[in-house]
Amino acid sequence: MPGPRSHRVIELDATRRAALEGVVRRTTAGAGLVRRARIVLLVAEGKPLDQIARQLGVRPNVVRTWVDRYRTGGLDALADRPRSGRPRTFSP
Repeated sequence: MPGPRSHRVIELDATRRAALEGVVRRTTAGAGLVRRARIVLLVAEGKPLDQIARQLGVRPNVVRTWVDRYRTGGLDALADRPRSGRPRTFSP
């Protein structure tokens, strides 16, 4: 039984949906970015957050976090933020 609908609703126009689907299909995109784009696409389809979390193997608060970040910053907000600590010695 699906959970209740969330108030975190995302409506995507054709260009934004195409951009997110492009990220999901891109073979060179990082796994984290692909998962985040998939979360946004599933929320835009109207699926409940707990169902999305189970489907992708993450906790519901992770889904909420990325939906909120996308709503405030768009596709750029799904990218990894710089982390604190010592800079990398080798390039990725």
